[in-house]
Amino acid sequence: MPELPEVQTVLDGVTEYLKDKEIRGLDCFYPGTVVKDPELAKNPFPARLNGHERRGKYMILHLSGETSLIIHLRMTGKLVQGEAMPGKSPHERACFLLSGGKKLHFIDIRTFGKIVLCKTANLGKFMPDLGIEPLSAGFTGANLARLFARRKTPVKNILMDQSKIAGLGNIYATEILYRSGIHPETPAGEISLPRLSKLAAETKAVLKQAIAMNGTSISDFRRVDDKSGGFQNFLQIYQKDTCPKGHEVKKIKQGGRGTFFCPVCQK
Repeated sequence: MPELPEVQTVLDGVTEYLKDKEIRGLDCFYPGTVVKDPELAKNPFPARLNGHERRGKYMILHLSGETSLIIHLRMTGKLVQGEAMPGKSPHERACFLLSGGKKLHFIDIRTFGKIVLCKTANLGKFMPDLGIEPLSAGFTGANLARLFARRKTPVKNILMDQSKIAGLGNIYATEILYRSGIHPETPAGEISLPRLSKLAAETKAVLKQAIAMNGTSISDFRRVDDKSGGFQNFLQIYQKDTCPKGHEVKKIKQGGRGTFFCPVCQK
């Protein structure tokens, strides 16, 4: 599943592509991919992009006419500009029709992705309750200490809990914990404040580096121009046999997901 850096990469690409174009329509080719707010009394198109934001793994596009789009890529969704897709994909689930004959295609092999078209005033009705943004000023060791207080839940599980921390998934939680020197099974409430401060700092450093490299492409993720990201070339522990210091990497299951860690470097 695309995580925060991949979603931010796609959002940056989409907003750049749409900045000089009018959205004239939205076609849906798979039942349930596009969800429409029943309070939208009329077709909101044509419309232009007025603003955008990201919350966790959700992209929010604000359009003219007090209308917004919420896009979640889920497991395999991707948005591809028409110029990067010369032929029709059998996995195209929706398509934005743009001025100048341009198109923005929503491709999704697993069909879990969603595009919500709603009144801007109703955004809260279609968005889940999400936790703190890991790139925000409030993501500090002190605030993590309050969030983790008295919790026996393994720290990796909490890092991936979107209601606690919004945007992290398996790849980045694994990388962040390795670079922080924290064992993924450590009960969250037992981590000292200095170690939580390092965790907060490493989280921001890893995410910023990944965004600068346009995300991680291991399986399905592609940018809007259908090119791969580059951070997979800088992963230190995820899907590795040895860590950068030469120690054997172990793999365990946590919450149904594979966790890679170094038993020497992570305590």
